[in-house]
Amino acid sequence: MEKININQVEPIGMPMYEMKKFFTKQGNFQEVSMSVISLLPGERVPTVGMSRHDEDEYSYIFSGEIETYSNGEYSVEKAGDATLIPAGEEHWCVNNSNEPCMLVCFMVKKAEY
Repeated sequence: MEKININQVEPIGMPMYEMKKFFTKQGNFQEVSMSVISLLPGERVPTVGMSRHDEDEYSYIFSGEIETYSNGEYSVEKAGDATLIPAGEEHWCVNNSNEPCMLVCFMVKKAEY
């Protein structure tokens, strides 16, 4: 998993607007989905075991925090963090805090040839 914090990204597009680009990937894509997720305190995804999927998973944490395990490493993601979990990488997350964790998630499936 790759991780970036919003405070570490230089803004572009100034002075009319401020944009911070986290990840860039080029290629042919078959499907893109966007979800807003609220992970309540004590919730784990998946509830047991590991998750793995055919899509790259891009997430941005708006509020709260989650503990994650991805690619053999544990980490804590907090508000302002963005992550990229490549397709096929086993992972899980859990909200061990007392507050909900709100995040937006994009799933990007590459086109098959």
